[in-house]
Amino acid sequence: MYRISKNALGIAMLRAGVTSYKNLAGRAGVSVNTVSRIVNGGSASLPTLQAFGKALNIDPAEIIEKEA
Repeated sequence: MYRISKNALGIAMLRAGVTSYKNLAGRAGVSVNTVSRIVNGGSASLPTLQAFGKALNIDPAEIIEKEA
């Protein structure tokens, strides 16, 4: 499971022209609840991370939270 950086996700969404979490969920093929859970600190599975990458046209590694 992976933690997503809320800031990095927001930047990737902005660059991809994705204006809402609902829109991201639709593009990624996941539920709005899944996006909300992940944005609020929950972890994402590899398939969800890959779906976000495809939906935002990025390398999924770009939105993984870096460990301090």
